[in-house]
Amino acid sequence: MRTLLILLVSVLLYNCGEAKKPASKKETVVTITDDLKSTTIEGEEILLGVINLPQLKLFSSWYATEYNFYKVNPVAISELKPLLKGITITLLMGTWCEDSQREVSPMMKILETAGYPIESIEIIAVSEDKDTPNGIEKPFDLFNVPTLIFTKDGKEMNRIVEFPIQTLELDMLEILKENNYKNAYAE
Repeated sequence: MRTLLILLVSVLLYNCGEAKKPASKKETVVTITDDLKSTTIEGEEILLGVINLPQLKLFSSWYATEYNFYKVNPVAISELKPLLKGITITLLMGTWCEDSQREVSPMMKILETAGYPIESIEIIAVSEDKDTPNGIEKPFDLFNVPTLIFTKDGKEMNRIVEFPIQTLELDMLEILKENNYKNAYAE
């Protein structure tokens, strides 16, 4: 009994000591300013405008769950890695949108696992009308979210719109290999 009590006290003291460690220098403070927030007709709070991934993670209750649930295809990831060099990615999404809530975390997990610099992805959060207060979504000819756009040398290669045709990884490969990929809404 005495040994068990000593072990328990030791564990408690060790854990308490861990909690007092100084914060890592890599930690960043994420804020979501009022100009990034809006509300839907139903009164749900949403994000609008250019956001970053830490803001999205902080704001959403669904991001981590979907991220952790998704299992990446390791074979496709190894093929994606070299193809992502020199590619610019833009994501248009709605924090209110069930499709965005289902697809965005896996998109990010795939890109992160493939070594793409996630912080370089331009993320634009739109309203239910698929717009932003300052119109930054207009050049992207947006009609459904999420829309993941791949650009090379300033020219759009292609996009995944709302959901993948095969899987996210395989659709990304089709786009980056410059095969004749057609999203669900392409003519």
